[in-house]
Amino acid sequence: MLTTFTELQETSGAAATARFTAGKSRADISVTAKSAGLSLPELMIGMAVAAILTAMSVPVVNSTMSRMRMNSAVSSISTAISKARYQSIRNSDIYTLAINVPQNTYVVTDVSTNVANTAVPLPNTVAINGGNSAVFTYTLCPNGTVYGAGGTCTNNTNAPPALTVTYSQLQTNIAVSTVGNVSTTVIH
Repeated sequence: MLTTFTELQETSGAAATARFTAGKSRADISVTAKSAGLSLPELMIGMAVAAILTAMSVPVVNSTMSRMRMNSAVSSISTAISKARYQSIRNSDIYTLAINVPQNTYVVTDVSTNVANTAVPLPNTVAINGGNSAVFTYTLCPNGTVYGAGGTCTNNTNAPPALTVTYSQLQTNIAVSTVGNVSTTVIH
């Protein structure tokens, strides 16, 4: 009588299986000849399905990552403008926020003391207004209004600059009204 599974493997056929299981209860038999695992064709089909699903998910992941990078940049710019405006209101002072392109940094400056904060980087993955070398300046007044460049709140007729942020065929416009509302519009 065979006593181990190895002996069963060495002998083949139904007679060996019958000898292996003879005299044992069903609970005693833990391994039978049918529970050897997956066949090679079954394994190959499973791997092919996994490869196809992985290939299908790559464009979705890339699109999601692009959208997340774009949203991060737009959020950073919008937040910077709003925070500088609130700082101007809180301190009852005129501030400017200058966005420097293509370095993708912004600097907040207290106009009355002429003290500029350190430059804060924006995400480098995006292009602001086409990435051309320029500085976009917002003048933020203590009454909450926002103007373009000039550094003054009286007789300033400069409209706040509009920004277009692009990344990987995605585009979002950022507009700031003269009363300080920051709005974003996703173009594509």
